[in-house]
Amino acid sequence: MKINLTITNSANVNQIDDDATGYYLISKRWTMINDSNITFVRIKGLGYCYNVHWAGPSNKLEAARVGEKSKTTLMVSHALLKSFFVESNGDVLLPNTPEIRNLIGFDRSALQLAN
Repeated sequence: MKINLTITNSANVNQIDDDATGYYLISKRWTMINDSNITFVRIKGLGYCYNVHWAGPSNKLEAARVGEKSKTTLMVSHALLKSFFVESNGDVLLPNTPEIRNLIGFDRSALQLAN
């Protein structure tokens, strides 16, 4: 049996399609350039958080349904982000670094500065 594997460029968020591990919604509006962590949309769109466990992952349909209501969210695969998660005081967070912002498609000039 021959198996063909699709090789994708991991820097292109739209090419990562992983229904098995799920998706997160990331807020472009509430992630500030000087925050320590990326801001997620909570499960079912119930606010915002830094803790990945509060953000999902959700299946692709649920994430798309919640995300379609806002032009300031990005749907990103867990498979793309999992190697960047860090644990701090029992929370699992995604650091707000230039590398990660570039990976998920944030334009630095579009992010606001927190007070």
